[in-house]
Amino acid sequence: MVNEMKNPSSLRIKLDLGMVDGKTKVKSKTFSSLKPDALAQNVYDVGEALMALQEYEVLEIAKIDNTTLA
Repeated sequence: MVNEMKNPSSLRIKLDLGMVDGKTKVKSKTFSSLKPDALAQNVYDVGEALMALQEYEVLEIAKIDNTTLA
C-alpha cells in the first residue's frame, strides 16, 4: 500500500513578454510554500491580485501540488 504525504504547493504564473526573434517570450514567476490544502479558487484569486501589479499579460495561473509517495 502506498502512503501519501502532502507537501507545500506552489503558485506559478506565466507572463507573455511579447515577440522576440519571431517567437513569443514567456517568463514564469513562482511563489512557493502554499498550504497544500489551499482551495483552487483562493490560489487563483491571489494570482489575479498579483497580476494586477504586473505590466505583462498573463498566460497561465497554475497551482502545483507536491506529494511524496512512500
